[in-house]
Amino acid sequence: MAETSPPMILVVDDDKNQRNMLAFALRDRGYEVAAVDSGAQALELAKGKVFDAAVCDIMMPGVNGVDTLKQLKALQPRLPVIMATAYATNALASASMKNGAFGYIAKPYELKELFAILERAVLPDSRQGP
Repeated sequence: MAETSPPMILVVDDDKNQRNMLAFALRDRGYEVAAVDSGAQALELAKGKVFDAAVCDIMMPGVNGVDTLKQLKALQPRLPVIMATAYATNALASASMKNGAFGYIAKPYELKELFAILERAVLPDSRQGP
């Protein structure tokens, strides 16, 4: 029986502490993680590597989270992207979902809640379309 590799998760957050905490928690749960501090870095990585899911902060300098989401989905249409923000508003949630986000979570989030969303995202039948 062939072994499958653990899901590869892209973490995009300009807050170093938040990014490192999430990357550590994900690795502790058995995920492989690529953690970057900007949308531009995330897009560069996504050009050369396929991810199983992404967790992306919305409020970032430079390429913001919604623009990062749009461009990630253009590069990898089946990529489930979970948007996270400390500035939760209906407008941000709506813009994220309209642009193809798999889910949305407000910071500070409970890791248990984020893991539940992430686990649904990496299930093979959760992927949308081709």
